[in-house]
Amino acid sequence: MHLVMFDVDGTLVTGDGTDEVCYCEAVNDVLGIPQIDTDWSHYWNVTDSGITSELVEKHLHRRPEQEAIQAVRHAYVSKLRHQIGENPLSFRAVPGATELIADLRSMDGVCVCIATGGWRHAALLKLRLVGIPTDNIPVASSDDSDERRSIRAHACELACIQRHCEAFDSIVYVADHPGDLANSRRLGYGFVGIGSGNIAEELRCAGAIHVQPDFGNRDYFFKILRLTKGKP
Repeated sequence: MHLVMFDVDGTLVTGDGTDEVCYCEAVNDVLGIPQIDTDWSHYWNVTDSGITSELVEKHLHRRPEQEAIQAVRHAYVSKLRHQIGENPLSFRAVPGATELIADLRSMDGVCVCIATGGWRHAALLKLRLVGIPTDNIPVASSDDSDERRSIRAHACELACIQRHCEAFDSIVYVADHPGDLANSRRLGYGFVGIGSGNIAEELRCAGAIHVQPDFGNRDYFFKILRLTKGKP
């Protein structure tokens, strides 16, 4: 049994920045922080809950409490849902993503799961909006942990529970961030990078061997998966 694990933002779904605007507004409304650094690479844990916790510590000089984190999450998801209703074209599926997920789910011996640094409800909103089905797909998110590596490990656990197995013969993580490559190596996962332009260059500089702009060439993507099985 083989596991293919996907990130969401920048990997399966791209957008026009609406989610960033909604998050900043939620942070301001709930925490009273009017301006924040939106270069997410500057944060220790690049997850929604990790970034929010760090903002509380840095700007409010206190330990983050779950009530505050949950209040930001609720405000963010509410704003995101409203903006999606106003402009459904704010997000779109990465080319070929919907078809690829469907193909993988139809294969014997393959399990698909989601591991995202975003909050669960926000990720599911985006995926459903762009037509990527999420029913019966294990999903681990920033609701489960501040740390991306822990989120991936939890996604694997959920997939094992679903498939009634103790472990997978191979795990491949598909994502768009160089940090995800490093975490995949630590966990012993294979890795496929998704991105073009500067993102692709950053992935290759970080050591990614397999980088694709999207999922348009599914046959080649399946070939990559065979090459990366069990190889971090």
